[in-house]
Amino acid sequence: MRAVVVAILTIGLVNLPLMAAASKPLGMVVAANHAYLDHANAATGASVYSDDALVTEEGGSLRLSVGASQIYLLSLSSASLEPRDDKVQARIDRGTMGFSTDRPSQIQIQTPIGVVRGADANPIFGQVSLLNPSKLRISSYKGTLVVEDVTGGEKIIAPGETYEGTLVSDASGGADNNPPKKGVTGAVVNWSHVLEVGIPIVAAGFIACWLYPESPSKMGCWN
Repeated sequence: MRAVVVAILTIGLVNLPLMAAASKPLGMVVAANHAYLDHANAATGASVYSDDALVTEEGGSLRLSVGASQIYLLSLSSASLEPRDDKVQARIDRGTMGFSTDRPSQIQIQTPIGVVRGADANPIFGQVSLLNPSKLRISSYKGTLVVEDVTGGEKIIAPGETYEGTLVSDASGGADNNPPKKGVTGAVVNWSHVLEVGIPIVAAGFIACWLYPESPSKMGCWN
């Protein structure tokens, strides 16, 4: 009986750090308009925990601080945060998410077709929009982004570039300029450089940064 009690106490002590890590806030609400945090009205200063539902209504917006990073959701968007190794992963499920950070190693964006992160240690400012469950648009306004897609391949997005990625099955054969990779089964990502939507997207990014400054005297997203 004594051995059983000791074993239970030992397991409990081992799990304490894991419980503490799971309950640690990952972010904080900086500004909210017609937005919800874990199914309640989002309020400035509220803590955001792992897997809390982040949702905006039509015409709504939500801005978060995540350590040294900034994340914003535009109208009709939903997302959540979760710890991932030594960084925070923001998962977008619907709509549009913007992100800005001086420390790219601390954050990444999970999308249906892969993970978006900074390509190096330089500051980044970008935006991801889900066009449908298998198609998204990624823009880089500052710094270089890299997308590690579901096939294991990487796509580099330079500053000022916008790309659309579409998840298709291997059976479809992929696009002519991006055939399915050998050894990859089930899906492949086709990438297309988008030019005609570049100006509206950049304009939306500027508006978002103007609406959500990092401080009263400093515009967000640029340093």
